[in-house]
Amino acid sequence: MNIFDIIKKNTKKNPKKIALILNERKYSYEEFFKILVNTIKILKQNKISKNSVVLVIEDNTLSHILSLFALSYINACIVPASTYYSFDHLKKLVEVTKVNSLIANSKYCSLFKSVKTIKKIISTNKVNKFSYFFENSKSKKNLKTQKINTSKNFIISFSSGSTGNPKPIIFSQKTKIKRFLLMKNLYKINEKDIITLTCPLDHSLGMRILFLSFLSGATIVIMNKFIPLNYFEIVKKYSVTLSVLIANQIYDLQSYKKKFKNFFLKKGLVSASAKLSPVTKNKIIKNNINLFEMYGASEIGTVTSINLKKEKKYIKSVGKIYNKLIKIKILSKGKKFLSAYNSGEIICKTPGLFKGYLGTKKINKDAFFKNFFRTGDIGYLDKKNFLYFLSRKKNIIRRSGITIYPEDIENTLLNDKNIKEAAVISGEGKLSEKIYLFVKKEKKIDQNYIKNICLNKLSTFQIPNEILLIKNIPKSILGKINKNELKKYLV
Repeated sequence: MNIFDIIKKNTKKNPKKIALILNERKYSYEEFFKILVNTIKILKQNKISKNSVVLVIEDNTLSHILSLFALSYINACIVPASTYYSFDHLKKLVEVTKVNSLIANSKYCSLFKSVKTIKKIISTNKVNKFSYFFENSKSKKNLKTQKINTSKNFIISFSSGSTGNPKPIIFSQKTKIKRFLLMKNLYKINEKDIITLTCPLDHSLGMRILFLSFLSGATIVIMNKFIPLNYFEIVKKYSVTLSVLIANQIYDLQSYKKKFKNFFLKKGLVSASAKLSPVTKNKIIKNNINLFEMYGASEIGTVTSINLKKEKKYIKSVGKIYNKLIKIKILSKGKKFLSAYNSGEIICKTPGLFKGYLGTKKINKDAFFKNFFRTGDIGYLDKKNFLYFLSRKKNIIRRSGITIYPEDIENTLLNDKNIKEAAVISGEGKLSEKIYLFVKKEKKIDQNYIKNICLNKLSTFQIPNEILLIKNIPKSILGKINKNELKKYLV
């Protein structure tokens, strides 16, 4: 079974059911499938084939969604991108992934027209210079059922995070379908569910949510940009059952106290991308919402989960494996497996594993230890195999021989009701690393306010060398704090 065939099956089963709500426009499965078939024909007319590597520069738009599904039928390879990418970044994508085709609005089509390696260009808005994505197909023939190689390169996405050096990650359709099945069973998703998508479609998490909904025969409500008040309205208006939000989006929601108090999701809320503070977790649980915290990465998908409403005892954990085919171990510096409560690198095996990095054999070899993927995260397992995330390996600070996890300091600050955002980075000192604490400026806080929290709540070795109040803490498009950008404040 491939992605296109699953959507076709869901269309035959519930043709009138709403598949997609985008910009308040509703598309039934029948209507969406009709547009999808037309899109496939248009792409074929423009000589897009299984040998095409297609750069798609779109935000959370209908053309982006159609491109993903249409190109899955054609068995082409997709490089998803968004309009927030700089032109230099896009050119780098073209070079690294060997793009030979483009789907984008006419602005980007014009910019890439002179790039010799790009042979096919299709515009998502109608202009005379380029083929039009939404044109009515000349072909009246039905699409043939064809055998699709689901192990072939399907999507080349890029890892997120704060390292500033994202890696090209390869996914096959087989991987995407396995991840869909894992997620469907984990959250018990069915055709009655209404799911929101609030993060970018060019990112692995965004695609995972999109596939979860369409392949389950559910309804998906897509936001192009996350605006808290709009999100509250969508949840209420469409009786949303499940949301997967990044941690910073959840922090934004809780600042709207009245709206947040009446906020409810029947199936639950999944927190992704970063750990929530215990205070925020308790606020959500008080709303009688099933709050799921998960642990995962672009390369591995979701590998642990916990329903914090049901398992408050493990509120500091990111859960445990939820499928017997997933394995997690903790690896020491000396490359030995560690027992319970000993911290080291989190490594795992999962059916949802990515196909590999686009790059040298060495890059892919170094990413594994005895067939376990090395996440680059530090954590530990308890005796009941609950996983506790401590930090990214690269973020760890060592001061006078003591290991310090920035997340511990950040969460201590975030437990204060007046502090909305906090981030910790290190800098070089004469004897040991210096600790720099960044806090977002708010009316009720100043340097003394933060110093008092640090002195009263932190251990002596965790006390920051410097506290910086800044207007905005820089983040990636997925909402992760960009610690490379923060380092610019230290120059």
